[in-house]
Amino acid sequence: MKHRILTICLGVLVTTAFGQNINYDKEKQLVLERNKIGKTYIFDRSKKGHYNRNELKYLGKVKTDDGRTFKVMTSIMFWGRSPGATGRVLLYNTKNQYVGKYFVGGIDCLPGRIENNALVFDNKERVDCDPELETRIPFDKGMPQEIFLPCRNTKGESYAFSK
Repeated sequence: MKHRILTICLGVLVTTAFGQNINYDKEKQLVLERNKIGKTYIFDRSKKGHYNRNELKYLGKVKTDDGRTFKVMTSIMFWGRSPGATGRVLLYNTKNQYVGKYFVGGIDCLPGRIENNALVFDNKERVDCDPELETRIPFDKGMPQEIFLPCRNTKGESYAFSK
């Protein structure tokens, strides 16, 4: 009997976990298919006392000199009771297949736009950073394996690309 109850609980847990991932993927695919540069889409599954909200924004495409094209989207996930927030820069190929991400943590470290084939980050929302500082991450020479966002003087944050 204990084994049967454990199996049922495990099944519910696995189904719930995978079901949530599939829904998030569907949301991202919807945003990519709509292809509206600069539009933010909000998907809110919050319940009383627990945040579960995802804000997705399609920034457009960047191209490398070797002919690769990447679609760029930002994701802000609000989660938990407080809520906490997590920011990511997501990259997809031209077939809307996931390539990887830059996990930037804070939502104030996300790029706001693509300009001249570069992700453009500003410091307007970053606390204790020079608000006049703007960082451009070009993709001409290929997808950077790491990006550095200066804050003030030589200090800043580094973010690695992951698949």
